[in-house]
Amino acid sequence: MPFSTNLPGRCYSRRMIQYPHDPLNDLFPRLVSALEHGGRLTRAILDYIGATLFDPSPRRLAAFLADDDDSERDSLLDLIFYPDEAFQIHLEPLLAASPVTPEDEAALKRRLLERKIQLTIRLPDKRPLTHLVLPVFIKSQYIERLKLSWQLDGPVAAAIASGVSPARVPMVRVRLRNNGLRVQKRGRQFLCRFFECMPDDEPDYLACLDLVLPLLERARGDADFYDPLVNHKRELFRTLQQARRFETLMRQSNMEMLMLQGVRAPHADSGQLLEQMRLIDRICLGVFGHTETLQLPMEEPQREIADLDDTGAVIRSLWR
Repeated sequence: MPFSTNLPGRCYSRRMIQYPHDPLNDLFPRLVSALEHGGRLTRAILDYIGATLFDPSPRRLAAFLADDDDSERDSLLDLIFYPDEAFQIHLEPLLAASPVTPEDEAALKRRLLERKIQLTIRLPDKRPLTHLVLPVFIKSQYIERLKLSWQLDGPVAAAIASGVSPARVPMVRVRLRNNGLRVQKRGRQFLCRFFECMPDDEPDYLACLDLVLPLLERARGDADFYDPLVNHKRELFRTLQQARRFETLMRQSNMEMLMLQGVRAPHADSGQLLEQMRLIDRICLGVFGHTETLQLPMEEPQREIADLDDTGAVIRSLWR
């Protein structure tokens, strides 16, 4: 949906660097328009309401959203008015062309909080449900989550400009902005190599980027980012082995019995673990030209269930 840029707004004088386009005057109408058009309930939100609160019939939903004193209503509004990626991608070229300073962001936030925003909450099929005035705390959290004043590191920005296709650049920058990554020298070198070496037309490209960003936060002191990637793959491999052992146990027993034996269900899905390990191999091959193959440990000869003394012995045998 296009975002209107002809909404009125008070002008604020620039006290810092002068840019060809004033970020305050360019951003403010887009933010207002996004909030005015953002009150649409999705099917996922309705499912969440049905699972945690109540049956989301239109009449009950309208009454719930009209209750200013209900804290759960505030939580629901916070979920509805969470900046979506499409709007962030829409903003990113403007933020790249005219960087926003922390002083700009503070002024923009004050201006947005002063603005009364009336809107219509709509059902997934676009039918109007109810009208409301957007609470101040929703406007405040919305602009904070956009991280407008976050700035991309210069060498990384240059690597993105030279190594990433123009259509992908806003998506990449939004992911870095949402992460709020502050890279040190070694992390900067890896990111530059990532954007220069990894072909961005592959379907796994953004998934690979999503995987490495949190690892960069935890591996700032490493001499080479190859080692943290491989170490993470080893952790995934160990978790995968535990998940497969648990699947074997479930075929031999039931959940109640396993709980009595002190066995906890793994939180990770085997398919997801294998996919993350595949992505790490793709990153290592693309950036470093090699990866590390992990071997299954030597397995003991299989023992028949009848050879074991009791259920506890079965579990200990399988869990080793």
